[in-house]
Amino acid sequence: MTDDVEPALDIGFPDLDVEFVTEESEERPRRVRVVDNSLRPSKANITAFWSKVVKSPTCWYWVGAISAPDGYGRFNFQRENRQRTMLAHRFAVELVHGPLTPDVVCEHKCNEPLCVRVGPGHLVESTHSENVRYAIALGRLSGHALLDGQGRSRYERSLAIREALRNGYDEDALFHAKTNPGDWQGTLF
Repeated sequence: MTDDVEPALDIGFPDLDVEFVTEESEERPRRVRVVDNSLRPSKANITAFWSKVVKSPTCWYWVGAISAPDGYGRFNFQRENRQRTMLAHRFAVELVHGPLTPDVVCEHKCNEPLCVRVGPGHLVESTHSENVRYAIALGRLSGHALLDGQGRSRYERSLAIREALRNGYDEDALFHAKTNPGDWQGTLF
């Protein structure tokens, strides 16, 4: 590469409040969104969270972003160039119980990774060791693999469930997504 070629610039995305500029630019101040794990959600953030939840008679399913390989929902919110990304189920527990210390995990008693319903039969505060013991007792952990008991990853199962619920609660579609591995051909978002 020769010295007379200008480096490529990052292009910002419309609807995001982050502006990408080259470091050499002195014409505009650099705006950067800072990760802030102490950021508390606003009412608008909470409304956005619940817009990504589909309630069934049992579990309340997260139908937003899902991360690989664990198959858990992720929720990102921001305000004034500060952002926070957290597990969707942890966000739900914090809405009920307030901020949790880093050593607290949120255990799915319902054995459903996308569930965000807080309560004794669904999400409870726990410890890492108790959560692992419970997962092993239910057969959720097989060595280091996060499998659903039918040969597919928990991530693939979560994607299938999200796809089944994208138009709202549908008992038959949900049952099919949970019990028919390899039958799903959806999109990531």
